[in-house]
Amino acid sequence: MRPGTVTQPFELPHFYSPHPARLNPHLEAAREHSKKWARDMEMLEGSGIWTERDLDAHDYALLCSYTHPDAPEPALSLVTDWYVWVFFFDDHFLEKFKRTLDREGGKEYLDRLPLFMPMDLSTPVPEPTNPVEAGLADLWARTVPDMSVEWRARFAESTENLLNESLWELSNIHINRVPNPVEYIEMRRKVGGAPWSAGLVEYATGAEVPAAVAGSRPLRVLKDTFSDAVHLRNDLFSYQRETEEEGELSNGVLVLETFLHCTTQEAADAVNDLITSRLQQFEDTVLTELPALFVEQGLAPHACADVLAYAKGLQDWQSGGHEWHLRSSRYMNGSGAAAGASPAAHPAGASSSALSGPAAASSGLPWSPFAFSGLGTSAADLKTVLATAVTQRLRRHTHIPYQKVGPSQLPSFVMPFTTTLSPHLDLARRNVVTWAHRMGLLRPQPGVPFSDVWDEDALVRFDFALCAAGLHPDADTEQLDLGTQWLTWGTYADDYYPAVFGRTRDLAGAKVCTARL
Repeated sequence: MRPGTVTQPFELPHFYSPHPARLNPHLEAAREHSKKWARDMEMLEGSGIWTERDLDAHDYALLCSYTHPDAPEPALSLVTDWYVWVFFFDDHFLEKFKRTLDREGGKEYLDRLPLFMPMDLSTPVPEPTNPVEAGLADLWARTVPDMSVEWRARFAESTENLLNESLWELSNIHINRVPNPVEYIEMRRKVGGAPWSAGLVEYATGAEVPAAVAGSRPLRVLKDTFSDAVHLRNDLFSYQRETEEEGELSNGVLVLETFLHCTTQEAADAVNDLITSRLQQFEDTVLTELPALFVEQGLAPHACADVLAYAKGLQDWQSGGHEWHLRSSRYMNGSGAAAGASPAAHPAGASSSALSGPAAASSGLPWSPFAFSGLGTSAADLKTVLATAVTQRLRRHTHIPYQKVGPSQLPSFVMPFTTTLSPHLDLARRNVVTWAHRMGLLRPQPGVPFSDVWDEDALVRFDFALCAAGLHPDADTEQLDLGTQWLTWGTYADDYYPAVFGRTRDLAGAKVCTARL
């Protein structure tokens, strides 16, 4: 660590970053434009939140130039304004409501913001009362004329979710509660900043995702894996500031540290493993699921190109966002060599690894293909990074099924609620067997191999009526029968698909079966 740097709570891990960051040649224009815009919106001196020096140090134009390396100058400047706005909002909400624990005031503040995002631009908006409202009104009016109504609805929803994340974080701070890992990942996917950023990728690349596939599984996986990696990476770099200065409790490192009772370094390493896993899932989805989706949906060539440009834009955001985190004064990056370097040392548009290989000879060290330098490569050891990434990828694809497991013991479960059973349990047990026979669940399906999934003895042993009777103790006879039969049908389908389609790797047949439902 360099002299004079603040002690870090953990060492930054080796990051899986297979794609080099590239710098947009319009960086300086975006810097100049965003500073003028922030001043026009009264976000600088006099706001009580930022000064011009703060804005320069954070360098959101650098973030956007890395995350959108191919955007034309007007698009880059507009996207940079969006990021200036969202980070100003984050700090504005922190000072006005998080530090004061003013949940009611925060809710009232957030409830006004959707009014500045009308689907129809002819709809009047309220008079702004602060820089956040003024900035949102200006940005919305400048952005949405170029985008479809479907994109407007998606982006407005992700913006509103992003804003409401602050209320969720404030609620956790108010009751001094660290969320558990499952809740944390789920909430961050819903209300974090990455889905919002994905919407701006569509704008910056000029490649709007076709409405026909925007809600499909592959596109949802791309957005979810992108979101997970972006949020968790931010948590690593933000941990010190959020925990020491802001009293923040919604941070992935802190979540794992608390839930797993491990050290901060162990939690940070585990978060990095999750980032690697999500990036690899992103890559797998692009390479294996998008081509099939294009054929299945009959997308026109230009629509396929838009989806691929969007995927590439998300990829650029990952590598560029990582590079910016290594540079911005907003984050913990004291152990990264990039923290002391300047992007001006590289030609505009050049790869951040432009000084790798022989060019690194200027350092006086002998060149090696496994010792590389340049912006963003400070924490990387190529052999270590590749070995770790390959090991993780192999682990995901080399599991041998049908192996004996255990022995293991069930833990002592904590259940604070007592169980009450419906008095109609015995009748529901008899009725579900009759119903299952009538539906054909207890016999093989003609012409369908491996469809002999259940028999009557198996159904009786499963005892779905007991489950329904405990879930719905006050149900009448008809309601309990219906609940039992739904549980039976759902579990049968859960067993039917792997038996009939899984053994034969018949994904197409599974899709046809599901589509008929």
